[in-house]
Amino acid sequence: MFRIMRTGLFLAGMTVLTAQISARAGDVEEQGETLKVVVHVNFAESGRQGHGLKNIANVLKEVPEARVEVVCHGAGIGLVERSRTENTEAVESLIRKGVRFVACENTMRRLSIRKEDLLPGVGTVPSGAVEVIRKQQREGYAYFKP
Repeated sequence: MFRIMRTGLFLAGMTVLTAQISARAGDVEEQGETLKVVVHVNFAESGRQGHGLKNIANVLKEVPEARVEVVCHGAGIGLVERSRTENTEAVESLIRKGVRFVACENTMRRLSIRKEDLLPGVGTVPSGAVEVIRKQQREGYAYFKP
């Protein structure tokens, strides 16, 4: 019963976040700005990662020109690690749509992950945490965490 309630709350939260991003998209478009979103993935749950990728796809349906960067670090690096991800097709599809995926080099060093171990098209950044902060503070990206 607790598991069902937790899943329900998670899905409700995801719906609210998607609605908030869509509402913000309308405001941004009215001002002539490009919608920019940094997606923070530092969790290992593949299902949750998949739901987050679906949210990104929904954002792009609503705002095809949106600039989206997915930052993976810590336990979330598995999303873009070739041998561990269960979301290869979704990641590759989003990359083809212009979504930028990056992996944290600090995490990669700690876990002995090489660049060639990442999915094709995935870039790297020195620090995932710093990348998320910079995107928000310096580049005006909205923050989204599935």
